[in-house]
Amino acid sequence: MFGISGHSDNISIVISRSEVESCDIDPALETLKTFVQSAEIIADYFEKLDISFYGYDQDPRELFEIPEVRKYVYKLDEKFPYWLFFLSKSHFGLQCLLLCFLPPHLSKEAKIRLFPAEIERILAKRWFPAMDQICKHVGFSDVQVEELMDRVVKYIAGSHLSRRVEGSD
Repeated sequence: MFGISGHSDNISIVISRSEVESCDIDPALETLKTFVQSAEIIADYFEKLDISFYGYDQDPRELFEIPEVRKYVYKLDEKFPYWLFFLSKSHFGLQCLLLCFLPPHLSKEAKIRLFPAEIERILAKRWFPAMDQICKHVGFSDVQVEELMDRVVKYIAGSHLSRRVEGSD
């Protein structure tokens, strides 16, 4: 069952295995929509969300290797692409979502060759435009938008994701 848990103004959106397997994005989407109801609410939840998946502890695969998780993430992202604005850069939710958009089973050489271009494509074609749109809606300055973009790039470059690109995980 989908759930939300929050402490100290941070909110963790937890998606259950049953929702993933039925590809039912409605509970998560309805919750995510509550964060975009007004400019004030949007600003209040800037970088305060995390997203995770429950029920896969016994599965030896990484979440991004599970076809049902990937399908779920694609479907949710079609309706809510504002991850860069809302998701914390201190947790692994953003990394998990991004990995779902990358080819899951590649050699080290293929990862090195393909991942950077795929990440750039996802960011440039989908997530940066969505981030920019919502930043403008809440009145962020160009400097604030640039600082957020810098945090995103540092998050990606400094995360476990960069080791996956290098093939050393």
